Amino acid sequence: MATAKRKHILIMSSWYPTPEHPFLGNFVRHQAQVMAVSHTITVLHTVPEEDRKEIEIVQQEENGVREVLVYHPKGSHFLSRRNNRLKAIEKGFKVIEKPNLIHGHVLIPGAYLFVRAKEFFKCPLVVTEHASYYRPGRKNKLSLKEKYVLQLVRRHADKIIAVSDFLKSDMQDLFIGKAIEVIGNPVDTELFRPSHLTQHDFTYFLHVSTLDKQLKNIDGILEAVGLLVQKGYEEVKLKVLSDEPFEAWEEKAAQMGLSSFVEFSGPYTHEELVPHFQEASAFVLFSHYETFSIVLAEALSCGIPVISTPVGIAADLPTDCGLLVKDNDPLSLAMAMEKILNDLPFDPTTLRKFALHYSEQEIRLKLNELYTQLNG
Repeated sequence: MATAKRKHILIMSSWYPTPEHPFLGNFVRHQAQVMAVSHTITVLHTVPEEDRKEIEIVQQEENGVREVLVYHPKGSHFLSRRNNRLKAIEKGFKVIEKPNLIHGHVLIPGAYLFVRAKEFFKCPLVVTEHASYYRPGRKNKLSLKEKYVLQLVRRHADKIIAVSDFLKSDMQDLFIGKAIEVIGNPVDTELFRPSHLTQHDFTYFLHVSTLDKQLKNIDGILEAVGLLVQKGYEEVKLKVLSDEPFEAWEEKAAQMGLSSFVEFSGPYTHEELVPHFQEASAFVLFSHYETFSIVLAEALSCGIPVISTPVGIAADLPTDCGLLVKDNDPLSLAMAMEKILNDLPFDPTTLRKFALHYSEQEIRLKLNELYTQLNG
């Protein structure tokens, strides 16, 4: 297959890591680094600050990606915040060479900046949606400002991407008349790979997340562990890893009498996470909603079966890759975990084969094909 013509791609995002928020939008930074193998990548991102008086541009380069962060005064109301961001982004435009294509990530709240970039540079605009505001119960509460941003994208984007078929289905009624393509997030399948470590004499379930109470349903996971303990499974162990504070959850587990069965720790780098995945008997995802779930794909890439609600890429999970459970039903989760405790077999090669659909090479190939369609 012919190598893609090297282009200058401008990456923009409503969520992006900054020194103040190092974990926000890491999936966008990862994709930028993946695409830097084939293209010249510049990231442009605005960073509002309460006490700032002047606009300041900070530039750095990491793993082949040039990052341009524009720090600016936040503003005291909607119009001043919008105007300050527009002034900041236009200053950022002036330090960037004209790109061949703009790729925006996460539409709310900042996609109007993606459209402004398209108008300024006069080049195609691709947008990828990762966020969960299309979920039932949230979608019908979109504000007028949020609806305006989505309609602006519908009119001006040359291509709209959802990171899963699950998310595409929930997006479709807000983008009537606009085709939505599905291209997942890239997973470092060379880093996250099976290991032949010695098996433990206990069953080790793993959960990795932000511990978002609204979406991740940590309460339900703890309740399922409690049901297993009550049934006499003294060997069960759950590890919960997170970048976010977990002291309140530790206290909750203690109140439930589960301190000896549940362990919280973190934060970890990606490299540090790998052995935790490799040693696990199964990965547990009990979310009410996910648009993709990188951690689920990373678990499968390590040859670890998953237990999940039918959200994100788990909605299409083959039966030989794990077990699907009912949302907000701890008994359903406990029953699936019990099957793992009783040595339900899974083939690590089959699990990894599913994850390889999201390898860096596969996602790079799909995006290269799309970029070529829009800008030869």
